[in-house]
Amino acid sequence: MKKRGKLLIGIALTLLAFTGCFLYENNYEMLEKEVTIKTEQGKLAGYLALPKTDNKGVVIFVHGDGAQNATQDGGYKPLMERFAKQGFASISWNKLGVGGSSGDWLNQSMDDRAREVEEVIEWAKGQNNFNTDKIIIWGASQAGWVIPKIQQNREDISASILVGPAINWIRQGQYYTMMKMKRENKTNQEISSELNRYNEESEMIKTGIPYEEYKQKTGDSSMSEERYLFVQKNISSDAAEDLKNIKSPIFLILAEKDENVDSEETEKVYKQLLPEKQLKIKTISGVGHSMLNPSLYNSELLIYLSAIIAPKDTLISTEYLDYCEKIARHISNLN
Repeated sequence: MKKRGKLLIGIALTLLAFTGCFLYENNYEMLEKEVTIKTEQGKLAGYLALPKTDNKGVVIFVHGDGAQNATQDGGYKPLMERFAKQGFASISWNKLGVGGSSGDWLNQSMDDRAREVEEVIEWAKGQNNFNTDKIIIWGASQAGWVIPKIQQNREDISASILVGPAINWIRQGQYYTMMKMKRENKTNQEISSELNRYNEESEMIKTGIPYEEYKQKTGDSSMSEERYLFVQKNISSDAAEDLKNIKSPIFLILAEKDENVDSEETEKVYKQLLPEKQLKIKTISGVGHSMLNPSLYNSELLIYLSAIIAPKDTLISTEYLDYCEKIARHISNLN
């Protein structure tokens, strides 16, 4: 009985420790609130993460591609907590047509998305439970075509944080195609052939041909009509012209092992178009496009388990989170 009792106590203590760890990892040091934001394009199901003490500014989150919800299934929360620790509220929202937001994000151009963000900024300025004296715009991937459109037109943006942004839509597609085929161990000839096909189809899409004609000419029905029309709206996107006109600071964060976006091209173009004093560049070691912890690289199981059990400490690169928090601290100290 004594041995059994010790075993039961040991099991109970283990379960208690696990439960405590789980609760800590899924309980963030910020106040969370759901809100509704009305825009000309539709009603947005919004999300606020508010600091518990200091109230120094606000971070506006701008999603990348895809049907994203406000917190990216919780993936944004570790970063939002870091911002909250520095006194910054975070605002994000479900894309149009996702989880309570009306409309359809696939109907949006990059200009539409930029107008949506500007309307959210104006909404934020009308709230009284957080401070909008300092505004940071954070955005990843496709947001690289959205944020420069906003930042060049406004003087109230303290800074932007751009994570893994591309420069040109077609060149980004070429890079992604090439890296995907390399990962699949395709030959140089196969890669060259696939890139030629991609370029031909891209030029076809740019001409504005209808979806059915595109399918007939290419034999490709893998892309839905809704996605095709979205691509057609945005295929000429290029951030270069918008970047030229930005006056406020940009913090460019790149992934060392990005297979979606060509980090070298992005860094080169940003350096060419922006003054050195205005641009800060940081490459996060060992990570891919999503900034996940390098130890989780290429393991769907580990990513899934980390997202459930320990999202605060293991899911996202600590180097990345530390740097974003450092940016927020820097902005909060500016006069």
